[in-house]
Amino acid sequence: MKIGQWACAIAAAATTSLSGAAYAELAYPTKPITLIIGFAPGGPTDAIGRVLFKTVSQKLNVPIIIENKPGAGGNIGTQELMRAKPDGYTLLYGTSSITTAPPLFGRDDLNPTKAFVTASCSVSVPLILLTNKAMHMASAPQFYDAIKTDPGKYFQGSSGNGSIDHLVSMDIANRLGLDFQHVPYKGNGPALTDLVSGNVNFMYSGSFNSAMPFIQNGQAKALAVTSEKRSVSLPDVPSLSEVVPALKGFDAGTWQVLIAPNGTDPEILKKLDQALQASLKDPEVQKSLRFQGAELMNKDPEACQDYVASEYSRWSETIKRLGVKAGG
Repeated sequence: MKIGQWACAIAAAATTSLSGAAYAELAYPTKPITLIIGFAPGGPTDAIGRVLFKTVSQKLNVPIIIENKPGAGGNIGTQELMRAKPDGYTLLYGTSSITTAPPLFGRDDLNPTKAFVTASCSVSVPLILLTNKAMHMASAPQFYDAIKTDPGKYFQGSSGNGSIDHLVSMDIANRLGLDFQHVPYKGNGPALTDLVSGNVNFMYSGSFNSAMPFIQNGQAKALAVTSEKRSVSLPDVPSLSEVVPALKGFDAGTWQVLIAPNGTDPEILKKLDQALQASLKDPEVQKSLRFQGAELMNKDPEACQDYVASEYSRWSETIKRLGVKAGG
């Protein structure tokens, strides 16, 4: 197993010789923390981040100021973090885009295994395969068979070229031999609006709270989720892994992690991880997370770093294989 930056930082700290029998406890934090979110206010990442870090702020006993820095698939926020001092007072609440945006935009300098350190794993959110009511589809296998029967007939809405829902859709299409028309939108919301209006036939939505009203009133049909197991927020909806033999073991979606600049003191990383993990166990936070379709990742910092590395490898290979380009 590749040793992550977290493990390297801990090892380096362990070999540092200081006078005295024990380390003095690090005085952190002592002032407000800036948390960068690389997406616009109101989106799924922003919604979860604001709820979660309100509690983290209480655990750390300092204000946490959220700054939204949208653009370039999250790369703008990542670049902002990389310009920050490694003092624990500027952090990034990153998503799976830290593993997809660099290969999409050809930004090797933003390689998440080298450009920064992952302090803590937070939550994962599967995508929901949705069709509009006019499709009259009862299951994912029936839907995929319909696409195979009429290649090029159906239209998929996505939250944008190179978005995680677009990439997951293309990966599935490649595995199953599907041919359809892709219609990119500027966000999940506009795509969902056009889905229920009948302008597109299907989408993979990463926003549970936006999709749920339409699922409940029958304007959209949830056929499956893209996680390997069912979502606790949609327990009656199967996973693609369950019902599509060719997708056995398939597991994809978005996830969220706390990131710090390279060179951040390991003791700061430890405090951040402890505060975040404690906040994830807060009953009110968990209630909000379920509403968002989010589930705890339950990974320690080293496992989290390894997971990010494996996802970067996975999506770099997938993007290259499928020939996906940012913006088209």
